[in-house]
Amino acid sequence: MQAAFVHDHYFVYDPHTRKYYDGSGGVFDEKLWRRYLAVFESLIVIGRQKENLPNKLVDSSCENVTFELRDELKSGISRFTKKKQVKKALSVTLSKVDFAIIRVPSVLGYIAQEICIENNIKYTLEVVACSWDAYWNYGNISGKLMAPLEFYKLKSTVAKANGCIYVTKAFLQSRYPTNCESESISNVNIDGTISKVDKDGFYAQYIKGEEFKIALIGSFHVKYKGHLEVLKALHYLKVTYNLNHFKVYFVGTGDPTWVTDIAKTLGITEFVEIVGTLKAGKEGVLPFIDMMHLYVHPSKQEGLPRVVIEALSRGRLALGSTAAGIPELVDDEFLHEPGDWKKLAKDIKGIYDKQEDWERISDTNLQRSTEYLEHVLQEKRVNYLKRVSNA
Repeated sequence: MQAAFVHDHYFVYDPHTRKYYDGSGGVFDEKLWRRYLAVFESLIVIGRQKENLPNKLVDSSCENVTFELRDELKSGISRFTKKKQVKKALSVTLSKVDFAIIRVPSVLGYIAQEICIENNIKYTLEVVACSWDAYWNYGNISGKLMAPLEFYKLKSTVAKANGCIYVTKAFLQSRYPTNCESESISNVNIDGTISKVDKDGFYAQYIKGEEFKIALIGSFHVKYKGHLEVLKALHYLKVTYNLNHFKVYFVGTGDPTWVTDIAKTLGITEFVEIVGTLKAGKEGVLPFIDMMHLYVHPSKQEGLPRVVIEALSRGRLALGSTAAGIPELVDDEFLHEPGDWKKLAKDIKGIYDKQEDWERISDTNLQRSTEYLEHVLQEKRVNYLKRVSNA
């Protein structure tokens, strides 16, 4: 059987290497495609085309995977003016496959579902984020105006689906319910965890007053990942408690100038380091997390954040907001309402002051991450896809 994977994700084709690369984020690699190739013989990836190559860190090319990319959706209005053109092209592609995996929210995903329903093509949705949170917290008035429309669009899409995978255990299910067969499967990719011995050894070496390293991983392209809240929290800790040994390390794609400008305005430039883009997994992100004492995720919009699970798999202390699926990963005492930077600041100080509890807290986080190991999730994924596709 041949399947299609549909999402608005950007990919870049390099004619010199004749390969496709992840145009943003860095997680759409061969490992992702192998998940579906465990069920289907081949896969057509339908995504969006990006001309410039921001980096070549992540190779998306894979045996038995072909790419068909669209470049018509270059603006918000084009989703309406170019829809007929895009739908015609997608109809041709989807007519070649036996099954479609449609990741939403995405414009291409919504169009693909229409085609599948009209042509009786079997498909399943992958619901990976909340449209309301994404648009409401985008950072401008246009986003807030679009939030209700996008919310009901996704709600309607999921309601009429004939198959649905949610990345959360409860949050997205409650906000976007469906009557079809569904399954809870995170899209995180973790092959293993750090050992308890290595984790405990790392924290045992820390001496009060040394640099306390805090990490946040999130694209600089958007302003709802919590960069501002972390900066305000560090400023608060500096002026209120004279804590000058906390330092935050920001990892992500995009231009970080707006973050460094805020840090300069707040007078905390020396407490901020821009790391930039790192390779996925053991080649970049995981070794970086292993050097951190605390991972914070004060995001205003999420599905089930992979980076939080990655941090838990390394036995890191973790704080997060109550957005979306984060409460499924982090205990209540370590959560704050989205945007509440003062509570975040107090939580940072609170967890820092509990050094005698670090082993217990990190043990809990490490154990929780085992629920999201790749072999556990992949078994659920394969069984589900075989059922709904009759593969």
